[in-house]
Formats: sequence, structure tokens, C-alpha cells
Amino acid sequence: MTAGGKDHGTQEREASGARRTPDSLLRPLHVQLDNFRIWYKINYERGRILATRGEAWRSLDTPSFFARPGSFYHAEGAVPQVTEQRLCSVGGAAVTRFSFPTLHPLRFPETNLAVGRFYRNSRVPGAPVVLVSHGWAHRTVRTIEHLYVKPFLRSGFSVVFLAHPLHFERTPRGTFSGELTVSADVVLTVEVFRQGVIDMLGAANWLRSIGESHIGLVGYSLGGYLAGLAAAVRDDWTFVVLGGTGDSPVSPILDTSLGKNIREDLRACQMLDRGRLTRAWKIISPGALRPLVPRERILLVAGRYDRIMLPTSVRRLWNAWQRPALHWLSRGHYTLLATNSGFLSHAVPFMRERARSGALSSAASPPPPTVPESPERPSARQWPTYRSGDRPAHTGPGGS
Repeated sequence: MTAGGKDHGTQEREASGARRTPDSLLRPLHVQLDNFRIWYKINYERGRILATRGEAWRSLDTPSFFARPGSFYHAEGAVPQVTEQRLCSVGGAAVTRFSFPTLHPLRFPETNLAVGRFYRNSRVPGAPVVLVSHGWAHRTVRTIEHLYVKPFLRSGFSVVFLAHPLHFERTPRGTFSGELTVSADVVLTVEVFRQGVIDMLGAANWLRSIGESHIGLVGYSLGGYLAGLAAAVRDDWTFVVLGGTGDSPVSPILDTSLGKNIREDLRACQMLDRGRLTRAWKIISPGALRPLVPRERILLVAGRYDRIMLPTSVRRLWNAWQRPALHWLSRGHYTLLATNSGFLSHAVPFMRERARSGALSSAASPPPPTVPESPERPSARQWPTYRSGDRPAHTGPGGS
């Protein structure tokens, strides 16, 4: 408490309210957009009813998996047999479609062929590679190209996009893209995440086998979980950037409206219990694992008004990961990830600096010169720059 009888938290909230920035005035718009998208999904994209059977889920809570996550996400040294096919050119990049037999088969034959696209930047020889881990229920590659691939190409990266299990061309017949990814069959959900992480690791092994030495991860929403898990398995990622991602999929399912239908299905099979679900999904929760990547190579970007990846879940991940750089933006889930001044305005400069630092380290060169601090709220054209070796501050309280 201060001398005036108000604690510092109250003073901070009052000062924030007094300033009333344009971003805070737009808060209702960000929240309502999230709420509308959630309403549409639970009413018009209701997945089929699945259920957990028996006690098989208990085997997922095995201590050895957490001591050595690579024993669960088994891809160490495995280079898949990749087939490539030239497709087209996009944004100054030669695009090939690549595929390989999954390193972790599931019972759905369609998802057992990993499929992706490699956008080789023709304008930047030896460009570092961004492995994009996409969100839940995407249906068209064009959306990902517009929001992520083209901006990364313009920023001097090559890009690899790998379809997650049960999405895009890997979607089982009779289902929509991503429908079976998260469900009340908690064991299937774990196996889907497991296949996704293992195939990402396999793709990275392939890239290194063909001479790509600087590979970083960018994951958002569902894909942020998978990228975070991959960061707990290997330490040679040039950078790891997660957008709109919390500590565990338990949170959006139990704590938000998005999980309404799955909660009904969990109740029907006696799995609507936070303790049991947390145990079952612990191995697919980034907050339960520790990244092998140094903290200085990790960036989290989150929305203060996110109604899917709640700020409390983001903060739990941030604390569990020993507080890497965390940037809060006045955005909801969708306006964070699908606007030019959102996620990428902070991700790209961090990625550039980490890639530059990695290249200099590989060449045993001295560190780059210090540059001035950047504005707190950059525009889409004026991205912040980080100093080599810095760990940018946790910017903002992040509460909703």
C-alpha cells in the first residue's frame, strides 16, 4: 500500500485508464471479433463426437517422458525420404511441394503422408529458413501464404510450411480440416500432437541434410503448442517465436467458450475433470516441459484481449520457461495473428536479429554493433530492432 492508501496495482490501473489510448478504445472490437469467431465455430463447425475409452490415458503421464521429451517425440537423427515436386513461384521464391512418410503413423491413412511446401528465397542466397507451424482448422494454403509466407520472404527468409496432421491434404475423408485434432478422445489428441511435432522434427532433419544450417520456428495458436514442444526436444533452432500461445491446451478447452462442445463430450465419457485432463495432456503442454533453446532465442507475443489463449495461460508459459522475451499487444486472438501491425511486427525483427547473430556465431565473428532502442509501439513499417545478446523486456502487464 502507498501512503495514500492505494496499492501500486491500483495506481497502475488508474493511470492506464486515464491515458485511454486508441488501442484500449478498440478493446470491445477485438473481444467481439474473438467472440463471433468462437460462436461460429461451436455452432457451425461442431466436430464429431469422440470419446476416451478405458484408462489408456494414464500411460501418457509417464515421468520418463518429461525427463527426456525426445523419448516421446522420437525423431532424433531420423531423416525422412522426401519427394519434391516443383510447383510455381511466389513472392520471389521457387516453390516446391514436398512429402514423406510420417515418422509416427496414426490410424488414419490420409494423415500418414506428411505434406508441405518449401519456398526457397531466390533473392537471398543462403537465406535462413522459417519453419511455420500453423493454427487450428486452416483450410487454404493461400491464407497462410498471404499472412505469413510472403512477409517472411520479403524479410529475407526462406519458408517451410508443413501441414499439421488431419489438416489440408492430410484430412481424413468425410471430415473437415482439423476437425479431429482436438477432441474428447484425449489419447487421439495426444497422438495427433505427437505426430505433428515428430514430422516437424523430421522436416528439420531433412533441411539440415540438404545444407540448411539456420532454421527457426514460428508457431501461432495451435501451431504454437507444437512449436513449443519441438523447442523442448532439440536445442539448435536459430529462434523460436510463439504467437497467441499459452501453457496447455487444457486452458482453451476448459476455460473458454471455444471448448463448449468438447466439454460436453468430455463429460459424457467421464473425462471432464481438470486433474485428469491435465495429466492426460501434460505431455502436449509446452508449460510442462523446459525448452532446450536458450532463453535469448525465444520470443512470445500475446494479445491482452485474447479470448482463446487467455493471458493467464500465457503468463504461466512465460514463468515456466524462465521468463523469455514477452510482448503484449492490445489485440484479441484473431486481430493479433491476422493484422500487419500485430504478431509479425514484433516477430520479424527478432527473427532477423537472431538469424544474424547465429550466422555471426557460426563464422566466429565478433558480435554486431549496438543499435538504439526502438519505439514501444512500432508501426507496420517501423519494426523494432534488438541488440545482440539482449533479452527484450516483458512489455506490459497483459491482463484483460
